[in-house]
Amino acid sequence: MAKGIAVNIGLNFVNPAAYNGWDGALAGCINDARDMNQIATQLGYTATMLTDAQATASEVTRVIGQAARQLAAGDICLVSYSGHGSQINDVTGDEPDGKDETWVLWDRQLLDDELNGLWSSFAAGVRIFLLSDSCHSGTVARVMSFQKKFKSAEFAAQYGRPVNAPPRVRAADPAAVHANYLANKSNYEVSQWTHRASVNASVTLISGCQDNQLSSDGDANGLFTQRLKEVWNGGAFSGSYAQFHSAIVARMPSDQTPNLFRSGVSNPAFDAEKPFTIGTGSAGGGTGSGGLSISAPSSFANGATPVTFAVSVPSGQYFAVEVATEAGLFNSTANGGQRNDNNFYASWKVSPFRQDSSFTVPLDAWNRLRQGASRLYYRLWCTSSPTAWVNYRVTTTDSNAQAAPSLTLTTQSQPGSGGGDTPAITAPTAFPANGAAPRFQVNPGAGRYYAVEVSTNSWYFTDQYSAQRNDNNFYGSWKVSPFQSSALYPAGYTLPAEVWSRLRDNATNGRLYYRMWWTESPTQWVGHGCTTPNSSGQNAPSFALSREFDMEAFAQSGK
Repeated sequence: MAKGIAVNIGLNFVNPAAYNGWDGALAGCINDARDMNQIATQLGYTATMLTDAQATASEVTRVIGQAARQLAAGDICLVSYSGHGSQINDVTGDEPDGKDETWVLWDRQLLDDELNGLWSSFAAGVRIFLLSDSCHSGTVARVMSFQKKFKSAEFAAQYGRPVNAPPRVRAADPAAVHANYLANKSNYEVSQWTHRASVNASVTLISGCQDNQLSSDGDANGLFTQRLKEVWNGGAFSGSYAQFHSAIVARMPSDQTPNLFRSGVSNPAFDAEKPFTIGTGSAGGGTGSGGLSISAPSSFANGATPVTFAVSVPSGQYFAVEVATEAGLFNSTANGGQRNDNNFYASWKVSPFRQDSSFTVPLDAWNRLRQGASRLYYRLWCTSSPTAWVNYRVTTTDSNAQAAPSLTLTTQSQPGSGGGDTPAITAPTAFPANGAAPRFQVNPGAGRYYAVEVSTNSWYFTDQYSAQRNDNNFYGSWKVSPFQSSALYPAGYTLPAEVWSRLRDNATNGRLYYRMWWTESPTQWVGHGCTTPNSSGQNAPSFALSREFDMEAFAQSGK
């Protein structure tokens, strides 16, 4: 039987001695922790509550770490935090905004890197549901803007506060947390550089606001927790996590929009469950294959042309396809942590559910899967919704993964299927920042066209941060010119000078990241793929910007 462990944290105050005399006074955070603790215990969780002086960084770490040791695949851990949020400088370059988010605990801040280290200690197959009623945008300008809007009767009413009453927000005082940062700087930097392990559990976070917003504190609860309780309605709510999030957002003011974020190993069954569910499989999604079918040739050439599957789902249903190099990878509980872009592909990870009678594996996924593989396994999911897992079913269940159908990859060659047809983009490991624009060597494959993208941070290649792109941190050649042909430009692709100037001047961590898209048409995205797909964009290759001494400029300066 699955089990659940809950850790509920709430701080109305922090230790003034640790924060330059600031006590961080709030009103509703301990109530938030108590209410979440009550929900957890009523549902059968083993629950621990940590408030104020109990909620030290070491104790929070210990209790969550202990839960990780006690939970196995199929179990769930609920972690809720209510209190101040803040940010510190990111020294590793893995955050697009240059900041690491923190929880402001009693004695010091707990970094998101440290939390990631805790999630990585949970076993594959464990579900983690994280609730954070805090914010990470504690700037004086945002607080002043928030206070100004509070003078509106309509706006104040949304927060349940009197007009002109001073608002309380869960953003820490910048001077206080900076003093705390300086006092613990060496320890923080050790955590930033060392807590980088991969997460094999499945993590779903619903937070009180976006990273650039503020979370409101109330007399009884934080506004986010208050609305969450209203939607939960004593357990009467019956939707999925995404539906739970949407229902909360619908009750919030426009200046505070809760965020839904998933990390770790994808787990559609977890996503479809009713929130807080301990036992798996209770979300109404079946596993039978009646009315579903997927088929492919028994053998297929391991070449440049991807395989196409014939699919069938009941009328009005939608589908997704999974392909793996090993059948056991379909068992997400036992082997989900072993999945990667080179051995497992799921159409639902990169595009909406589909309605069609066939499915062709995208070229970039096909080229990754077929490398070194002699056989590919496949299965079909169907759902009643085009965007969510509703009454879902699958042709081969996780528990019967070894019975999944497969096709053999033959070694016979096809035109253009040689090693030189594998798309690739390369660049030297370093370029002088004060030199000419860099040139990339590109190979989109025979008969194909290409586009190059360059960014100041690899995270801008992911869906999560694509909305933060601008001309100073991202460039796509496809935005300003037709697709290129290596036959017409055999010397490679040179970054335009004006783009090079903008990007190098805004490369905060001294590196630029790049990737290449390819397409079969000179004007459209046809049979396209990417050397580093969005799902793993943070792993894109890069080159360093070397700051070489400019003797000519030095001489002209007269020094």
